[in-house]
Amino acid sequence: MSLEWKYADHITPERQAKLAAAGSFDELLRRVVSDAVVTRVYAKTGSDRGLTHCLQPVFLLDLNETGDALFNGPWGYRAQFWAHPSRGLAANRELISALTPKLLAAVDVVQAPDLARLDLCGSLAASSAKLWVRESLTLHTEAAADLAVERWLKEADRGVELARFGLAAPEQTKFEMKGALLDVYGNEVVPARKIRRHLDIHNYGFS
Repeated sequence: MSLEWKYADHITPERQAKLAAAGSFDELLRRVVSDAVVTRVYAKTGSDRGLTHCLQPVFLLDLNETGDALFNGPWGYRAQFWAHPSRGLAANRELISALTPKLLAAVDVVQAPDLARLDLCGSLAASSAKLWVRESLTLHTEAAADLAVERWLKEADRGVELARFGLAAPEQTKFEMKGALLDVYGNEVVPARKIRRHLDIHNYGFS
């Protein structure tokens, strides 16, 4: 995997070496769990039409030492989806499972009473629970071609905006872990635009 995951010429050898230092996804996962700091937990309502009565837990994470490798490294999160959509889904599940004890320990239903309405364990265990970088306006407006991943380059050349975002590899430390959206009965609900998320990351590097 690491031989085909390539960077643009302006990414320094020093940074590339640091991004690849873990040597495997399993080792990177171990480092991420040790590094992760939960800074906030809250309940968020669904934004899609017909889903505004649904809730999901959102955990804000700081990954000061491992965030760059997790998002941009050859053993990282996006690289797992790049290798194969099913591998990405498995890596997402492994990551959530490993982080769940730390996530649940940070829950304070006094500060966020809506969390008490949620089956937090069920939401985190559901198939649509996911990790992603905390997106910002800068991430979208200042996207640069930092990666030279062939599939994503081709799609960017075709004018696919997601691929343009996917080629960007800005250093990241801020992440979100979102549990599945649950309806009032505790059933998992997946917005239609999120059903192809694993394929979007595989094809374009971004979702």
